[in-house]
Formats: sequence, C-alpha cells, structure tokens
Amino acid sequence: MTRRFRRADYGRILIVGTGRAGVAAAEELRRQGFPGEIAMLGAEKEGPYDRPSCSKGILTGHKRPQDTRMPFHDEDLTWYLGRTAVDIDPDDHRVETDTGESFAYDGLVIATGSSPSMPKWAADPGVHLLHNLEHAWSLRRALRTAERVIIVGGGITGAEVASAVRSMARDCVVIDSKHQVMARALGEEIGGHVTDVMRDEGVDFRLGHRVASANRFKNGWMVQLDDGENLFGDVVVATTGGRPDTSWLENAGIDLSNGVACDPSLRVIGLEDVVACGAVASWPNLRYGPTPRKAEHWISSLEQGRGAARTLLAEDGEAGPVTVIPRFWTEQWGLRIQVCGELVPDGEVKISELKRHRRDKARSGVVVGYHRDERLVGLVSVNAAHAFTSLARAMIATPLPPMQAVPLPLRTDNSERHEILEREEIAEPAPRRLASVA
Repeated sequence: MTRRFRRADYGRILIVGTGRAGVAAAEELRRQGFPGEIAMLGAEKEGPYDRPSCSKGILTGHKRPQDTRMPFHDEDLTWYLGRTAVDIDPDDHRVETDTGESFAYDGLVIATGSSPSMPKWAADPGVHLLHNLEHAWSLRRALRTAERVIIVGGGITGAEVASAVRSMARDCVVIDSKHQVMARALGEEIGGHVTDVMRDEGVDFRLGHRVASANRFKNGWMVQLDDGENLFGDVVVATTGGRPDTSWLENAGIDLSNGVACDPSLRVIGLEDVVACGAVASWPNLRYGPTPRKAEHWISSLEQGRGAARTLLAEDGEAGPVTVIPRFWTEQWGLRIQVCGELVPDGEVKISELKRHRRDKARSGVVVGYHRDERLVGLVSVNAAHAFTSLARAMIATPLPPMQAVPLPLRTDNSERHEILEREEIAEPAPRRLASVA
C-alpha cells in the first residue's frame, strides 16, 4: 500500500546521486527549512567534485583530484559513498544498493545523471572514456608517454580534450560524423569558426566519418574508419556521450524511454514522493513548450536540483513548473565560448562581428542570435563576454510564453525566471568555499 506524506511528515529525504544536481537539491532543501535527515547516496567513492575539470585541468596536470572537490553550503548531511543503487521498492519506500544495503526514504530525489556510453567498436577495455574523475586520472597517466592521440567525438568534451592534448605538444586527430565540431551545441556558424581555429592549432581532422573498428597492438592502436582509412595512435579516447543512468529503476513501473519521465514540476510520473533532476530527468520545460526534454549541463543541473527540492517539499498542487534556460560556457584554444537558450534550427539567425573583415572571426569576437517570432531564444558567443552577458540577462528576465494552451493542474508561478544568478550562472564560476565531506 502506497503512502502519501505531507511536507511535515518527511523524516528522511534520500538523494541518489552526488553530482551537481544532487548537491544543489540538498542545499535547497536546507534553504527551504527542511529539518530532517538528508542522506546522500553516491556510486563514486569520492565526494562531490567539479566534473568539467575532468577534461581540462586534470588532463594537463594543472589540477589534482583533490583540487576538483565541489564546495557546498551545508555540511549537515549523511554521506553513503561508494554505493551504487541497483533497485527500488516504491511501495515500501526503499532503495537497494550493490553492497546489499537498503535505504529507506520518505522523500526521494533521483539525481543519478548519465552513465558513459561505450561505442560498439570499442570492444577493447583499453579505450579511454572521460566520464568521471577516475577516467580522467587514468587518461592523464596515459598521456604522459603518448605521442599521438586519437579522439572519437567532436562534441564539447572531445574538443576540450583535444585542446588539452595540443597544449601538451602531442599530435591529435579528431574523428566525428559531423562536418564540424560541436555542431549540436554551438550551431553551424560558431561550430565552423571553432573548427577553423582547431585546424590552425594543429588538430588533424577526419570529419564526416565514423569508426568501423579499433584494435590494440603491442606498440599502439589502429583505428579503421568507415571509408577504409587506417589511423595509428598511442591512445584512443571515446567522447561519444552517455545515456541516462536509470537501470536501477527498471522495476519501478515508470517511463524510462528517454530518462526518468517527469511532469513540469519535476515530479516523477507514476511514483509517490519522488522527484528527479539533472541529466537523468526528462520533463516539459514550459519555457519551450510541452514536449519533454533533457537539460544536461552544469548550470541546468544546478537549477533543476533547486527546483526539484522545492517541488518535493510542496503540497499537492502547489508546485509550479520548473523552467530552465539551458546555458553553459567552455574555455579552449584561447576562446571563451558561451551559450544561452535554445538554438532553434528553424529560427532566424543574426550574426554580429566585433571586428569586421577579420579572418580569425572567433578570436576577434562574434555573437550569433537565434530568433523565433522576432524573439531572441538562443545565443552563442565567442570572445564576446560583455555582449553575451547583457543579452543573456535580458533573455533570462523575459516572461514565459503564454501557457493557456497547456492544460496543467499546477499554478504557473514564474518567479523562478526572475532569479538571475550572477557570475557562476552566466559568465564563470565565482570563487567557492571548500567543504569537507568526511
């Protein structure tokens, strides 16, 4: 028999996942005055850490694992690290782990993020992934003696790895099925400019191709492409993304076809007293319409974690929709790349160059705006931080589109959109306090 708790009845809230979304949920629970126990259950043995550092400072040697620890603003948490969730009993309100332990909960936050997706061609365990701190440290050791590195995947992470590799004076080849890097994340205009910069920096590209096989020999690797070309290197890195980590929820009777299916307030559809946030959650972000979607970057995970915590503590019918404007930034190749909003493929594209008629448009500064119905909905910039910040803040402050076409038994309080977080949200992470998770 299922139970339904009121906010005052929660004694223990269990958060499964200790990444950015899970930690943000814990912080928000305390900020909202929740006095009970908050139990943090995480598969990795390390405490919370800054995952983007895995493809940057760790690889170049500028950071060690202890330098990546994520600060948080409340230490009154109970930590259960090195335990992987393997099953859930939603009727009895319990989560089972690979250690044989069982964790009871009154309220549950699912924040397990994504798990690395090993490509079919990567049958040899020697192919490096870059999904967590252990992966990064292993790749760092391999790069010490490598002369040529083959990177499969030209997304954000793949481009960051290539930047780190070239900064170490190693040869680098990037393989991607698209005809430019970061096409999905940055759009065609900026993606093309960044590809040109990378080529000028010595990256050897095989764009528009896929890997057919990868075989390791005594002295290195041979990677065969779909056109029959063979590439040779000392290290192979697969940065081909991941998939929502939902295997432990297979017996929960919920929709896992595209992550954990949630309503607009991030309540898990079909489970009592459960919310989800971060890369694992699929929900209708009403800023962009009723179609479920995922938002997987650091800032989006933080905002979802906060929203999910507020939803969990709200009484039935009192939780408003969690509306997030996707935004992220990356620094590589001497470029500061910033993205905000939705890069709609069918929208009107407007390009502004800070210094016209320069060949190196990316280094000189360029801003690309994506418009729909004369409304700015997406923004990408390179080396134009001031212009980006001004436009992004205006976009964040824009009211939500009319919701009358979306029938919801929820109030549509748009106060979330008025919270314009400063440097860590729009420009760069502000200095943050270190905290112990012992």
